[in-house]
Amino acid sequence: GTADALEVSFSGGTGTPSYQWFSNNSNNNTGGTPIAGATNNTYTPEVFNTVGTFYFYAEISLNGDGCSTALSDAFEITVISDPVIDVQPIATQELCQNSTPTALSVTVSGGATSDKTYQWYANTTNSNTGGTPIPSANSSQYTPTTDNVGEFYYYVVISQTESDCSVTSAISILKVNEAPEFTKQPTSSEICLNGAASPLEVAYDKGTGTPAYQWFNNTTNSNSGGTAIAGETSSTYTPPTNNVGEIFYYAVISFSSGGCSEIVSNTASVNVKPQITIAPIAAPQTLCVGGTADALEVSFSGGTGTP
Repeated sequence: GTADALEVSFSGGTGTPSYQWFSNNSNNNTGGTPIAGATNNTYTPEVFNTVGTFYFYAEISLNGDGCSTALSDAFEITVISDPVIDVQPIATQELCQNSTPTALSVTVSGGATSDKTYQWYANTTNSNTGGTPIPSANSSQYTPTTDNVGEFYYYVVISQTESDCSVTSAISILKVNEAPEFTKQPTSSEICLNGAASPLEVAYDKGTGTPAYQWFNNTTNSNSGGTAIAGETSSTYTPPTNNVGEIFYYAVISFSSGGCSEIVSNTASVNVKPQITIAPIAAPQTLCVGGTADALEVSFSGGTGTP
């Protein structure tokens, strides 16, 4: 810190004054060490880089006949340690857009007895200098926003009224990702009873955190209100085909961290048809030699696909 200028003035005596400032290790105005070049009525000590108590005094001499030398009282300057951040803000967090972040918070000790003031800064680079002050972010805690996608940097400067009593926190990095979205939806199909069904599959992009999958079945074409299928917790699911009827399936993906909302796939219909059944053929025909038979015809029910 830099002390305010020390100043002496006097009355009485005659002649032109000369000044000499002294530093001392004790609170008295004798036995000090002259400070080179400190020969004015004011003196500003150099920046203090050591904790402790320092004393200064001035000697004033007049060149008038018979004038004695006068000594000022000792000036006392106490130099204390800077405040210390005991708890730094969270180093990094990765979140989904519009989720709720962990508040940035610091705990400070030491420094002067005066009140501490806080100012949080946002920066475009990974540095705790050169940032932009955040309006109204003036307490030991600050909660950033996640409105915008990108990587953001925050730090706080804690200051006191005493000269250079301040400390700057480490950088806290906030990475905001776009919300997750499906890149592959499950596909509907028709299949014969006990046929080999094509697996249903989902895939997604963006978001953050480790995904967890859960497949559901439903009796209606809706991706809510279904029943969770036990054990079906991967990105693919092969539905059963041992019962005739139409069942609707969908997947829910949730995330272990980052505040991402779960996402729900579209429904996929799996329609299990009865196996093919041939309709009864026409009655037997009796013809004479050279006669022409009526057309023979077959028809069927059940099954699926193009015959």
